[in-house]
Amino acid sequence: MQAVFSAIAGLLYLVAFSLYILAVLRDRHLPAGTPGKIEPSKATWIIWASLDTITISGMYVEGTVNGQILGAVAGAWIVVVFALKYGTPGWTLLDKLCLSGAVVGIVFWNVFDSPILGVIISLSVVFLGSIPTYVSAWKDPGRENKLAWVIFTISCVCALIAVPQWTLADASQPITFFAVEAVMMYILFVRPCFLNNN
Repeated sequence: MQAVFSAIAGLLYLVAFSLYILAVLRDRHLPAGTPGKIEPSKATWIIWASLDTITISGMYVEGTVNGQILGAVAGAWIVVVFALKYGTPGWTLLDKLCLSGAVVGIVFWNVFDSPILGVIISLSVVFLGSIPTYVSAWKDPGRENKLAWVIFTISCVCALIAVPQWTLADASQPITFFAVEAVMMYILFVRPCFLNNN
C-alpha cells in the first residue's frame, strides 16, 4: 500500500507541475507585474530544483527514494526553464540572499560528507528558497495557480501516508514538502478569507 501511495504522490506532483506550467504559458503575454499573472520566482525554483536534486542524491544513497521526490526533481527543473524565460523579471535582494543561503547549504553538505546530513540541510534550505514565492503570493495570491498548489498538497498527504519508517532518512523529505505546501495553503486560501471578513 505504501508503494501505491508513493507512486500516486509522484504522479500528482507531475500533474500539479503541468497545471502550473500551463498557467505560466497562458499568462506569458501579459505585462510583467500584472495583478493575477502567474510569474514563477526564478530564485525559488532554482533553489527548489537544485536542492531537490541534492535531496534525491542523498535519499538514493540511503535507499529511501520515493515517488514524490522523483516527480519533484523532474517538474522543478522544467519550471526553472519557464521561470528563467517567463518568471518575475530581475533579481531582488531577497532572491540573492536566498540563493546565497542555498549555496551555503550545499557547501555544508560537502564539508561534512554525509548523505543524510545533506538531505536535512537541503530540506532546511528549501524553506529559505520558498520565501520569494511566499512573499509574492502574500502580496497577490492571484499570482499563483491555486489548483496546482492544492494538488501539490494532496501529493504531500499521499507521500506522508507512504512513509515506510518514521526515520530522518525516510520521513524528512515528505514532512518538509508538506510544511512548504501548508504555508502556501494558508497564504492562498486562509489569509484571503480573513482579509475579506475584515
